[in-house]
Amino acid sequence: MDNINNEDKELSKHFDFFSLMKFVFPSIFTFLFIAFYQTVDGFFIEKYVGELAIGAVNLYMPLLYLFVAIGVMLGTGANAIIVKKIGEGNIDDASKSFSNTILFALILSVILTILCLVFQEPIMHLCGATSGNIGYLKDYYVIMTSFSITIMLQSALGILIIGEGKSVTAALVIMIGGIFNCVLDYIFMKHLHLGIRGAGIATVIGYSSTIIFAFFYYIIFKRSKYTIKFTKLNLKEIGVISFNGSSDMVSNLAGAVTTMIMNHIAGKYYGEIGVSSLSIVFYLQFFIEAIYMGFTSAVEPVFSYHYGSGNIAERKNVFKLSNIWIFLISILIMTIVFIFNDEIISIFFKEGTKIYNITKLGLNISILATIFCGYNTFYSGLFTAFSNGLVSGFLSIVRSLVILVICLFGLSYLFKGIGLWISWPTAEALALIISIVFIIKYKKKYNYL
Repeated sequence: MDNINNEDKELSKHFDFFSLMKFVFPSIFTFLFIAFYQTVDGFFIEKYVGELAIGAVNLYMPLLYLFVAIGVMLGTGANAIIVKKIGEGNIDDASKSFSNTILFALILSVILTILCLVFQEPIMHLCGATSGNIGYLKDYYVIMTSFSITIMLQSALGILIIGEGKSVTAALVIMIGGIFNCVLDYIFMKHLHLGIRGAGIATVIGYSSTIIFAFFYYIIFKRSKYTIKFTKLNLKEIGVISFNGSSDMVSNLAGAVTTMIMNHIAGKYYGEIGVSSLSIVFYLQFFIEAIYMGFTSAVEPVFSYHYGSGNIAERKNVFKLSNIWIFLISILIMTIVFIFNDEIISIFFKEGTKIYNITKLGLNISILATIFCGYNTFYSGLFTAFSNGLVSGFLSIVRSLVILVICLFGLSYLFKGIGLWISWPTAEALALIISIVFIIKYKKKYNYL
């Protein structure tokens, strides 16, 4: 067992205020680069294709959410199980769980890709496409969907690599992919004139960086403490993994549903430029959620490890420090956005235009959600770390789907277009109340308070 503790010193060590941030920062950086992929696409698309084309990319978000949802579900669900087994000293079982997860991801991605390509026309209209932007969407849709395997595996493997305490490595790999995405966006759209198809190609190449690294890390150099094993698909374990990671999947699937609803609402009250405007607000939301997802994904293995090893004191310590850091991060984000909102929007749209003013309105109202969403993300992830997929999934579906959908329909009915922007902060505030109730209810069982 001493050997296990030595190998996992990053997960087993005692954290203080600053060492915890040092530990989670690479993970936050990793998730920020994932969000950066879509933002980069938006910047180059607006510059070299047009502002309506940005809206077309946003229309693809429901499918992107779907593929990421599956990857994150498998990554977080398997991560909690694998790290717990390592904490218990069961390296061989951890290897089997890892291999089973990757095999299932490959099979499922092939099935989904075929279905989405066969039924692309009805899916695009369901996402909110209109005659004005469906042409842009179709080109992007075919490229991204054909390589959905890269999106799913990147999401899953990134989390699994972080779970091994390799958060810095994962961050560097994601950064390299992001740089490739930026450079290729510029080359494909400006010089090769590939239009929105170039954005899709650049994005999937960027996603592939993590997969290429994982191939060398796990198979060629075998640097991981567990290895790829040839194994039959264990559907029973996949069920456990999927259930345990259900909160993260539900959160992303809910994002797919709510994005479709928001696209339709934006189109109804603001027209096609409203969908493009919504895209920029979504970009900011991606960055904010990425920060909290990065933080949560980094501390989840810590809780899982100490849950397996029985270290109650460190669970309480990390829980307290995490709550403090989330509060400080949320204040910092809100301050930056309020001060620099004009500069942020000007990256995409010309100041004084109608689309600029709509975007600024949405940005200034929706940013209020920041103070609440960090805690909601962390509390849901906490139950995932303790392998309580039921509570974690419930919190996610209530937060990301039930409450938000009610707010979207209710507030847009009462306040028209303004209701679209009010919905996110309102839903997050209501969800936090429910999250706190469950945190108090389970405090004795998991000993984090």
